[in-house]
Amino acid sequence: MTGTPDGGEPSRRVPGAAGPARTAAAAGGVARAAAGAGGPARTAAAERGRTVVADRAVRRIAERAAAETDLAGRRARVTHGTATVHGRRTDVAVDVRLPYPAVLGEAGERVRGRMADRVAELSGLTVRAATVRVHSLSPDRAAPQPPPAHEDAPSGGRTARRPWSARRTPAALVALVASAACAFLLYDVLAVHLAGRRPAGPRTGAVDWLATHGPGDTAVVAGGAVAAVLGAWLLCLALTPGLRGVLPMAPVPGRDGQRAVLDRAAAAELVRDAASAVPGVTHVRVRCGRRRVRVRARLAFGDRPTTRTALRTTTDATLTTLGLPRRLASRITLRPDPHWRPPGAEPAGGEPTAAGGDGGRGAGAGAGAGRSAGSDTAKERES
Repeated sequence: MTGTPDGGEPSRRVPGAAGPARTAAAAGGVARAAAGAGGPARTAAAERGRTVVADRAVRRIAERAAAETDLAGRRARVTHGTATVHGRRTDVAVDVRLPYPAVLGEAGERVRGRMADRVAELSGLTVRAATVRVHSLSPDRAAPQPPPAHEDAPSGGRTARRPWSARRTPAALVALVASAACAFLLYDVLAVHLAGRRPAGPRTGAVDWLATHGPGDTAVVAGGAVAAVLGAWLLCLALTPGLRGVLPMAPVPGRDGQRAVLDRAAAAELVRDAASAVPGVTHVRVRCGRRRVRVRARLAFGDRPTTRTALRTTTDATLTTLGLPRRLASRITLRPDPHWRPPGAEPAGGEPTAAGGDGGRGAGAGAGAGRSAGSDTAKERES
C-alpha cells in the first residue's frame, strides 16, 4: 500500500517494519535539501579521530631493534626494556647483555642508534631519548680473539693505575666514633656553662687520671702505642689506593677518560680454562697475583717436557689477551700423577708388555685362572 505523506514524497510501508522507509532517492534528496538549508557540514575522515601508539608497542619495537643489532657477526641479548610515549614523542631504554669481548662504547652506540632509527621508522614518533644500559657481558668462545689495543698503538704516555677505593667501612667507623666523642663533650660543656651542672664523671675522672700518671707509666705507653698503630693504619688507608683484588686494564687509544679493571679471580678462571684444555693436564689450580700467575697442574699422560712447554705457551697466550698494560709473569708447576709413566717405558715390577707375544698373555691368563680358582675354593669353605 502506497500513499503520499505531508512532504509530498512517495513512501512505501514494508511488511513487518516499524514504520515507513523512504527510498534511497528520497533520502538523498532530503539530505541535499538539509545541506542546502544551512545544516552542519560533515567532518573529514582524517579529522574524526586520532591514532594512539601504546607504550607496550614502542617497547616491543625497541627490544626487537636492539636484539637485531649486528655486532661483528654477534647479537646483543635484551634483558629488560621500557618505553614512555608523550604525545608524538617517546623515551625508550633497554638493558642488554653484550657478547664478550666487545668494546662497550662502540657496541652500545650501535645498539642505541639502531633502536632509535627503528622506533622512529615503525612507530612514527620522535625519539626524544634512547638509553642503552649494559647489564652484563656473556663470553663468546667461538668468536675470534682480537689483539690487545695497547700493543698496536701507544696510550699517550699515561699509565694505567688501580682505581682508588672508597673504603666506606673504615671511614664510617672513624666518623661515628669522632661524632660520638664530640657530641658527648659538647653536651657536657653546654650543661656546665648554661645549666650550671657539675661536669660529667667520665670527663673529671679522665682529667684526674691524666694528672696523676706520666709518660713513663705502662698504661700511658700502651695507649700511645695503640694510638700510633691506629694512626699509621689510617695514613696507610689514606695514601694507598686499595682494591687489591682487581687489575687495571690498559686505556683505549683516544679514550683516555675511560678506565676499566679486571678481577683477579676472573683472570685466574680464564687461565685455568685455557690450561685445562692442554692434552694430558688435569687438576689445574691457578692463583693470580698482582705481578705473576702461579699455575699448578697434574700430568696424567704424555711427555712431561712437551706438556710443560704447551702449558706455558697456552698460559702466556691467555695472559696476552687480558688487555693489561703489563703482562703478568707465569710460573708453571707440573707434577705427574702416581700412575703416570714416560712414553715407551715398561710397567713397574718387570711385567711383560704386550710386545712379549702370546706368552705374556698366557701367563696373565694363567694367573687370572689361578685367582678365580682360589676364590671359588674359599667360597666353598665358607659355605
